[in-house]
Amino acid sequence: MNLFYNGEACSSEANDLHSFLSEKELTDKPGIAVALNENVIQKDQWNNTALTENDRILVITATQGG
Repeated sequence: MNLFYNGEACSSEANDLHSFLSEKELTDKPGIAVALNENVIQKDQWNNTALTENDRILVITATQGG
């Protein structure tokens, strides 16, 4: 399936958000927020969130600084 991950085109075999994030080794990474097509998806919903062709996934990592 063709997707957009942080603005870049990519392909994936994942059918749900959790599987996609697992492919990217992000499922256990602390301090991330995930949006699918501009809608924030809570972590407890990743398994239940289906992906479709050309979905846009945005992952933001919290950082410290000032």
